[in-house]
Amino acid sequence: MRTEEQILHDKINLPRLLKCLEQSIQDSDWSKTNPPNRETWIKAQGTLQQIRHARLLLKNIEVDNLDPTPAEERRYQHFRTTLKHLEEYMRQVEHQLTPPVRRPTPLLPSIRPPPPKPAPAAEPTSPPVEATLLPAETTPSSESPPSIPDVQHLLPPDPVAVSLSPASGPSRTATPAPPGALALPAASTITATPTILQNSRARYEELSEQLAVMATQLRRNATHFSLSLEQDKSIVVTMQEKVEGNFEFMKRERLRLRDFEGRAGARQCLVIMSVVVVLIAFMIMVFIIRLTR
Repeated sequence: MRTEEQILHDKINLPRLLKCLEQSIQDSDWSKTNPPNRETWIKAQGTLQQIRHARLLLKNIEVDNLDPTPAEERRYQHFRTTLKHLEEYMRQVEHQLTPPVRRPTPLLPSIRPPPPKPAPAAEPTSPPVEATLLPAETTPSSESPPSIPDVQHLLPPDPVAVSLSPASGPSRTATPAPPGALALPAASTITATPTILQNSRARYEELSEQLAVMATQLRRNATHFSLSLEQDKSIVVTMQEKVEGNFEFMKRERLRLRDFEGRAGARQCLVIMSVVVVLIAFMIMVFIIRLTR
C-alpha cells in the first residue's frame, strides 16, 4: 500500500518528467548522426527507459485515484497520448541508430595444433638376472667348492637355465658364483627396513604436529569469530533501538506538526475575519458620523 506522500510525489514528478523528455528530444538532433554513433544509440536507450518510467508513474497514479474527475481523465489521456508519440518517435530513432552486430574473430583457427607424440621406443630385451644365480655344472677338480643351498627351490624355472644344460659341453658352463653372492639381496633388504620405518615414523610425527597446530589455530579463529559476532550483535541491537526510538519520535512530531498546522490555519482565518469585521465597523461608523452632521 502506497502512502499519500508517495502518491503526491508521483503526481508532481510525472509532469516534470514529461516536460524534460519533450525538451531533450526536441533539443537533440538525431538526424545528423551518420554513420550511426554508439553514444547516440545509448542516449536513445536512456530516453526510452525514462519514457517507460513515466508510463509506470502514470499507471500508479491511475491505480491510486479510484474516482477521478473529468478534468483528471482528460489530463491522464493527454499524458498517455504524449508518451505514445514520444515512444514511437524514439523507437524509430533507435531502429535507425542501432549499430551493426559484429562477430568477434574466432580464436580456434589461430591456435596451433599440438605436436604429434613420438612413438615409444622398443625396450631392449635383456636376460633376467636370475640366470646368473643358477648353479654351474660340477666339474672334476682337485678342490671342491664350498656347499651352497639349492637355488632351484627358490627361483622359478627359466628358459636360460635350459640352455645351460650339461649337453652343451664343458666350454659353455657358467662360472661358479662366490658364496656371498646369494646373501647380498637379503642383507640389503634387512638393513633397509629399519630406515624406511624410521622415515615413515618421522613423517607421521611431523604430520601429526602440523595437524595439531592447524587444529589449535582453527579453534582460535572460531573463538575470535564468535566474539566478533557477539560484539556486532550488541552494536546491531543498539542501533535498532536507536532507529526505533527515532521512528517513534518522528511519528509524534508528525502528529504534533499536523495539529499545529490545523490550529495555525484556524488562527489565521480568525485574524483575517477580525480585521475584516473591524474595517467594516470603521466604515459604518464613518458613514453614521457623516449622516448625523
